[in-house]
Amino acid sequence: MQRLYRLIAIVCTLISLSLLSAQAQSGTSLRGVVKDSYTENAVGGVVVTLLRSNQQTTTGSDGSFVFYNVEAGQDKLMLTSAIYATVEQDVVISGNRLNDLGTILMVQSAMRDNAQFAGIVDNIDLDQIDDEGQGQSANTMVIFSNDVYLQNAGFQFSQFRHRTRGYDSQYEQRYINGINFNEGVRGVFNYSSIGALNDMTRNGNRINYMGASPFSFGDIGGSENINMRPANYTRGGKFTVSGTNRNYYLRSILSYNTGLMDNGWAFSGAIGGRYSHEGAIEGVFYKNISYMLGLEKVWDNGRHSLSFVTFGSPVERGQQGSSVDEALKLVCNNLYNPNWGWQDGKKRNARVVKSWDPTVILSHVWKPDFQTTLTTGIAAHYNRYGRSALNWYNGSDPRPDYYRYLPSYFEGASEVQQYYEYLWRSTKISQIDWDHLYEVNHLNNLHGDGSAVYMVEERRSDLAEIAFNSTINTQFSREVSFDAGLEFKYSQSKQFKTVDDLLGAEYLADNDKYAERDFAGNHEVVQNDLNKPGRRVWEGDVFGYDYRYHIYNVGLWAQNQHKYDKIDFYYGAKLALNTIQREGMMKNGRYPENSFGKGELHAFLNFDAKAGVVYKINGRHFITANVSYLNRPQMEREMYISPDITDEVAPVIKSKQIANIDLNYIFSVPKFKGRISAFYTGFWDDMKKVAYYHDSERTFILHTLYGMNKVHRGLELGLEYRPTDALTFELIGTTAQYYYSNDPMGVINSTNGRIKNQEEKVYMKNIYVGGVPQMLGTFGIGYFYDYWFFNLNFNGFGYNHIDAAPIRRLASNYTNVTPPGMPGHNPKQYDAFVQTTTQERFDGGFTMDLSIGKILYLKNRDRINFNFSVSNLLNNKNVRIGGFEQGRINLDYPERFTNKHYYMQGINFFLNASYNW
Repeated sequence: MQRLYRLIAIVCTLISLSLLSAQAQSGTSLRGVVKDSYTENAVGGVVVTLLRSNQQTTTGSDGSFVFYNVEAGQDKLMLTSAIYATVEQDVVISGNRLNDLGTILMVQSAMRDNAQFAGIVDNIDLDQIDDEGQGQSANTMVIFSNDVYLQNAGFQFSQFRHRTRGYDSQYEQRYINGINFNEGVRGVFNYSSIGALNDMTRNGNRINYMGASPFSFGDIGGSENINMRPANYTRGGKFTVSGTNRNYYLRSILSYNTGLMDNGWAFSGAIGGRYSHEGAIEGVFYKNISYMLGLEKVWDNGRHSLSFVTFGSPVERGQQGSSVDEALKLVCNNLYNPNWGWQDGKKRNARVVKSWDPTVILSHVWKPDFQTTLTTGIAAHYNRYGRSALNWYNGSDPRPDYYRYLPSYFEGASEVQQYYEYLWRSTKISQIDWDHLYEVNHLNNLHGDGSAVYMVEERRSDLAEIAFNSTINTQFSREVSFDAGLEFKYSQSKQFKTVDDLLGAEYLADNDKYAERDFAGNHEVVQNDLNKPGRRVWEGDVFGYDYRYHIYNVGLWAQNQHKYDKIDFYYGAKLALNTIQREGMMKNGRYPENSFGKGELHAFLNFDAKAGVVYKINGRHFITANVSYLNRPQMEREMYISPDITDEVAPVIKSKQIANIDLNYIFSVPKFKGRISAFYTGFWDDMKKVAYYHDSERTFILHTLYGMNKVHRGLELGLEYRPTDALTFELIGTTAQYYYSNDPMGVINSTNGRIKNQEEKVYMKNIYVGGVPQMLGTFGIGYFYDYWFFNLNFNGFGYNHIDAAPIRRLASNYTNVTPPGMPGHNPKQYDAFVQTTTQERFDGGFTMDLSIGKILYLKNRDRINFNFSVSNLLNNKNVRIGGFEQGRINLDYPERFTNKHYYMQGINFFLNASYNW
């Protein structure tokens, strides 16, 4: 309790320091309206910055903006937008009165779409600032918010499985209308919930990395608040239709916004969808329809605003499966998909995802005075998520690329190898044989017990959440501001399986097939639910496992920002309580004592702290530094050793610790701007769980590593050169190292119950984190003239490693291994050791992206946008970009192991047209 009181005292101290910094206020204000120079329509979402007064705001749907309590005298106004050229305007502010600037016109520079190669970089022009930036209070908000690296890396590198600084997505915070929408279970934001709603999710506020944020404490991967309040959308409608050769080939979106009307109401609506009966990869289909509806009431001269928003994006899609190199070469197709097969003349995919996340948000914004804003909201959503898969009992493996069906399995029998090569190349065994599965079940109905030998199951991971957030932002003086927030979230995750299709069988016996084989005659151990022994299930019934997670998260945070002529700095702290509890709905035969009912409650009390400083060399050159120390609770998928059948957790459970520091040089001179950064992030007491099939034990293994340390360190570079208003050159890249820095302990458990809590050290030190490139770069050329825009990017990546398998690095495997020159050295044994512990590194790759478009204005001042893009032009043969190790270790006779690989798609195109009115 003393620790808790100490942490609360620190947070209270921050608040007290803010209150002591308050200074007298003035009654001078400034307002204006922003409109399109051609259509004369109001422009919402424009970032308006008053440089000398160090204030920033965003225009509403009616194009209006207002600043309160500004200093009288001369100042400079800067207006920036993703699709309009930057405007700078000198203003003279009279004291103790409302200064009205009237209408400010902006010229559209290009159309920008986050979901395609259809935009150009923001047209930021700072030529009017004097070269040395002297004689003014340097303002950093505009320059920092237009970060060259982050504006481009997220999309240009997404095809290479890039992750910001190598961080998992749980370290990126996503808010909607001020409410945290990172899932309480996985810790990530569910992007499918807003699929095909691109037009409604463009407005927002992005905080780079661990910076000062007005809506959250933030995280090392950055934070973003998507603004979906109807009054913040610009009045008008938009219809977009797109064609592509990716997972879907048709996308369409229709949206309309009333903007804020004279009666104080605003309405927004959108409907969209994506479809393909088969995309670029065989057997992969896509069916999706999305919707959004919002209404908002503003009253009391804008002091109060109440909004209601609901949206969802139900989707059904077939999945692509990864495979081994041998299978890809046999079918001569780098995009080979083993998940489908023919049934009744149609392609049927065994792995289908069905998801729907209906969401409602109620948000209230209160501005009691010119300096303070209180934002409070509550949200609820239910995510129905299911993914199907084949399952079988007392039958041969139905997967076509199972290693026993590959020619290499019959090494030494050349005739058999040739026969299997023939079968593969004639496609007789290269895809799922659905007719054979039905036939086997039919024969078992006639001559057996009628139980399903083969069936399709649906693995459900449903999630119900309710979240509450309240944030206060206040400006104590021109130099000092204060932000604080309270967050609460309750999450209930439902994990279970249902019978999706019996494939002609009469029923399914709800027993564990591996336990039945390994514990023959033990009637209790084989039961998935001892409360219902000998249970038979039919289509739609729950079987196998069924349990819940109950998760509570509550946090209180506060931060101060100080901004002066030559230096800015911020500091903040957060106190959070996170709890998780498993509730089993079945009494499993392998763990009858701790599988049914509510298990142990695990609680994590966490404290975060952060600070940062900006030193302004002058108005164009800045040096910044950020440092943070964070605690994060362990995720359920890591801490529970085998949650399907037991409540047991890893031997040591404690919050992971994260220390982060970065140093940046940021500049913006006429025609040239950019950022150069160095970063270092250390992770301690992390956890990782790996699931695989153990060939020797003939069962699935869950291998949990704990007490694991990692290091992420590297350099980032983002440069933009604009020799003319029409021409832009960009160079961005990163080189980094993401690796494990110690040898953690691991605990092994098998799903059949034979292996329980087998602990052993795992040699992971200096092994690279797999599945993410550690070197990336892109060089881009952009051209914009007379509403034509052209973009060309050359992209490259390298140093991407296969994800290491812990079972291949168990300490016991190498107790008798001695290096050359040492007594007892065995060359054959040592060669096996080297083979099994060397981490594979994939070849690098290069791609080229090209996009071209045109904006046409019609007579009635509506406009049509056209754009066309193609990508991966240099990569016709595709590039291997990810994978993982499989197999067991035998130092005397090292067995073949398989690398499951993912391949980039071939040449992609995207054709887009939109009509705005």
